Amino acid sequence: MNTEALQHQAPTTTGGRLRQARENMGLSQQAVAERLCLKVSTVRDIEDDHANPNLASTFLRGYIRSYARLVHVSEEELIPMMAKQTPIKASTKVAPMQSFSLGKTLKKRDGWLMGFTWFILFVIIGLTGAWWWQNHQAQQQDITNMADQSSAQLSKGDDTIALSFGDSADDVGQPPAEQSADAGAPSATPSIPDTASAGDASPALAVVSSSAPQSVAAKANDKVLTMNFTGDCWLEVFDAGGKELFSGIQHSGATLNLTGQTPYKLKIGAPAAVQVQYQGRPVNLSRFVRSKQVTRLTVADQ
Repeated sequence: MNTEALQHQAPTTTGGRLRQARENMGLSQQAVAERLCLKVSTVRDIEDDHANPNLASTFLRGYIRSYARLVHVSEEELIPMMAKQTPIKASTKVAPMQSFSLGKTLKKRDGWLMGFTWFILFVIIGLTGAWWWQNHQAQQQDITNMADQSSAQLSKGDDTIALSFGDSADDVGQPPAEQSADAGAPSATPSIPDTASAGDASPALAVVSSSAPQSVAAKANDKVLTMNFTGDCWLEVFDAGGKELFSGIQHSGATLNLTGQTPYKLKIGAPAAVQVQYQGRPVNLSRFVRSKQVTRLTVADQ
């Protein structure tokens, strides 16, 4: 009598009630798992009233409702049991704490790596900016130095170089020392009367130029300074008298022909971008190209 009463006694838990209904229908845990598309371990945990700590309570209640519909157990019968049942045992509370601690550790490590990455990026940007600023300052300093030196040489040329025209065509363009030496020696060339020199210097110049027009034109052609540019280049050219023949920038493909009193004084910002010819001969700028600096040179008659 007592055994039969125990067998017919209704279970008091959700898992026990579902197990009893499954056994009455003659189903195995494997069959229930296949019909509900669940794992066998999940069906076993539901029947043993064990809640998986990694499974949300919403999903667990949904699995129990599906299980109850499968074994024809009403939901109203299970609701009081589910309310009385403890969903998670005390021993299973350690797993969520471990998971939270692990997530916090991973987040801390990711934050450290991200900070280190940003630090390296800022260092690279800072070094690049410093390198660009140094190059910019060096270029500005070179341009300033070139302008200062050109101004100094121009003022120096105006103070020290003076042109004098002698009594003959051979005295034109000679240094003052040579002219003074020639002035001490007797000259066989007849001098121009004082009246012409006192009145106007143009008659004297006309006499000199008319005596040898072809030779003067030939000498002028020999003094042509030709520059062909293969790139953008800043340039300054002064003649022997300190006269500025050119100052500015020439672009790629341009050609510049200059004539003045030799020797010529040149300042070239980019020697690799210009080809210089004087008297039909190229001027060697290879050593200036290798140094990659502002070129300062003097071109004179050979």
